[in-house]
Amino acid sequence: MRYTVAILLGLLTIASACSGGNSGTTTSDTTNAVPDSDDIANAGCVASGATRLHAINAYDDNCTVTMAYCAPMPDQWMCASSKRIIRPTADASSTQALQSQLRSLLQAQSGGQGLSAFTLPIETDLNSIPQDPNNPLTAAKVRLGQFIFHDTGFALDGLSSEAKSWSCSTCHNPIAGFKAGIPQGIGEGGVGFGLDGSARQLALGFDPHAVDDADNKPDLQPIAPPATLNIAYQETVLWNGELGNAGLVNSTVEFDQLTTPNTPRIENARGFAGLETQAIAGIGVHRLRMSPQSPLTDNAEYQQLWHAAYPGGSIDTKEDAGKAIAAYVRTIISNRAPFQLWLNGDEQAMNEEELEGALLFFGDAGCSGCHQGPALSTREGAAEHEIFSAVGFADFDTDKETIRGVIPDTARLGRGGFTQKALDNYKFKIPQLYNLADSTVLGHGASFSTIRDVVKYKNAAIPQNSESAQTLDHRFTPLGLSIRDISHLTVFLSTALHDPDLIRYKPSYVPSGECVTVCE
Repeated sequence: MRYTVAILLGLLTIASACSGGNSGTTTSDTTNAVPDSDDIANAGCVASGATRLHAINAYDDNCTVTMAYCAPMPDQWMCASSKRIIRPTADASSTQALQSQLRSLLQAQSGGQGLSAFTLPIETDLNSIPQDPNNPLTAAKVRLGQFIFHDTGFALDGLSSEAKSWSCSTCHNPIAGFKAGIPQGIGEGGVGFGLDGSARQLALGFDPHAVDDADNKPDLQPIAPPATLNIAYQETVLWNGELGNAGLVNSTVEFDQLTTPNTPRIENARGFAGLETQAIAGIGVHRLRMSPQSPLTDNAEYQQLWHAAYPGGSIDTKEDAGKAIAAYVRTIISNRAPFQLWLNGDEQAMNEEELEGALLFFGDAGCSGCHQGPALSTREGAAEHEIFSAVGFADFDTDKETIRGVIPDTARLGRGGFTQKALDNYKFKIPQLYNLADSTVLGHGASFSTIRDVVKYKNAAIPQNSESAQTLDHRFTPLGLSIRDISHLTVFLSTALHDPDLIRYKPSYVPSGECVTVCE
């Protein structure tokens, strides 16, 4: 196998296996199809490291050109000043058979749709994105929602004096694959952030055990915030699926349970899909203010954006703000990942290792038995039993210093904590699989820090949570994968499913003039 990246690293960086530190060299931008000196120049300034943070720090130390690309390679991370995808390539003749096998597997699992059954749409092709008919997508609505999502200027209904210091994207930021960067997301009561949110911590004086409504009660999550990436393909949201009342998944849940007063579930009474319901509920849960005396009413640019999104006017500002947020989140799609490029006809997009991993994912490893559809979560229109599964992942470990507060049963028991059915205990929503490499927080209880560890866990099939034994998925059995298989599957999940440019979904400013994402 031939690796362009190896040549680039050898000539452009000085790697340190112990520290992850690397240096880069800025060169002119030329173009060539083969990895000769011109190809090296085309890469611009390049730096690598053992982790994303190491690679970014190395880039910052050695490059003066703005970073445009940072993505995982099979054994390290690489950052570069060119958006040209610098990644492993393979000899076409050695991959032709693998590609043919993969197409056959996908065709067989597509339900007659072919490769399109796994293809994500372009984010601007609004008609192709799954949406709630009660909240049709428009470009104006998406634009408004993008600003609200990232604008700390709406953090006005906190319990403390720490206003305007958090936003939706504090716990769902693009650098962390639209996750929090830490196990427990912290809105109000958090301090610091860092590049990807991993430096955020509980601020001095805030107490997770304080009574509700106390001025030092933090907005601290009892479960790892799931990614908002590709979430348009999920009918209900949250790990237990408790938000969403527009389809069949929650139709068998008693209405009183579905709309429990004084909880976010009360918003299910509005009859929206999960994303819309979560966005509306999240405004209150995360202490944001939409009206009155908020940027929506006091800022001229937001007023223009609002009228463009809702030209007929609005009678419920909270609901319509939530619908705008949901519209934006539906467009956060990882369609530039190599696997997606391959599905769209670029036969050079995946290398041999990634193809081998894909064959395992859709073949002998059986991953696609659970992870289906374009997002590799669940297919559109999936039944409840296809969406939630018990695979024995552990909950938050409250013995760890970084995990604060009490973990309630609604979080610990997963789907069963919501439905109150014993057979649903420890079942959690099957997550999407793109950009997992952007975070070290994997699983609802953050019980894994690397993709390889998750693959090894699934291969061994020994549950972390012994209490889940009665409801474990029947497919949770030893896979018998070899070390080589584990490596190939890890590469597919780490690199072929990694969109290197999620930062395109983050605005460069917000109309309120406040901080974008978080104020440190």
